[in-house]
Amino acid sequence: MVPKENIFLRDSIFRIIKISDIAFITVCYFIVGYNMGFYIDTFFTNLYGTEYKTKSKNVLLMEVVSQIMFIGIASYIGRNIVQLIPFPLDGVYGFQHLRVKEVVSGNFLTIFLVMFQYSMQDKILYIKKIVSKKPSAYNTN
Repeated sequence: MVPKENIFLRDSIFRIIKISDIAFITVCYFIVGYNMGFYIDTFFTNLYGTEYKTKSKNVLLMEVVSQIMFIGIASYIGRNIVQLIPFPLDGVYGFQHLRVKEVVSGNFLTIFLVMFQYSMQDKILYIKKIVSKKPSAYNTN
């Protein structure tokens, strides 16, 4: 029978390794998300231009939707790239890097990708501004 102190120590070390892995994954997703986000934003800025105030709301919506679709594809590719990056403590105390949910979910990457889409954010804010200026059908005044 294993002494209780050894089980507690082993469990504590395992949890420290897991927390370190989550931090490692977050940094990896940030680096990949920043780089991919920069190039995606640059690509769409060059493709659609910066004069979005002269375009109709429907055209702007289609541009935003196309950028969101591209972000979804890039998120999938980026997640697969991050999964290939080995964790230095994989296998220590039975820890398995690929079993951590943050590795396979890719939520951090999607957040970072959207965060660095400045042209898309500007268009969304402009669309919101256009929509909020129009009188609402629910306005009873």
